[in-house]
Amino acid sequence: MPDVYIRTLLRAAEIAGGAQELAFRLQVTPSHLSLWLGGLEPCPGYIFLKAVDLVLETDIAAQKGSVAAEPEPAARPPAAGPAAP
Repeated sequence: MPDVYIRTLLRAAEIAGGAQELAFRLQVTPSHLSLWLGGLEPCPGYIFLKAVDLVLETDIAAQKGSVAAEPEPAARPPAAGPAAP
């Protein structure tokens, strides 16, 4: 199995709170997930894509949160123009 499958499953397990929780979220048995994580059997494509979705959703939400958490630039005072009569 390609390394990207294993790394993605490991990242998804980290996000889910462990392999047991990831197995529950992916609706697979923990024993199957263990085989895929160990590279002993190929992970089905549709399971891999579910794991990719979990990773992307989490990373996108984190990115949006870090953008929202950045301070707004200070507003510039209006430019001084000619004095009104």
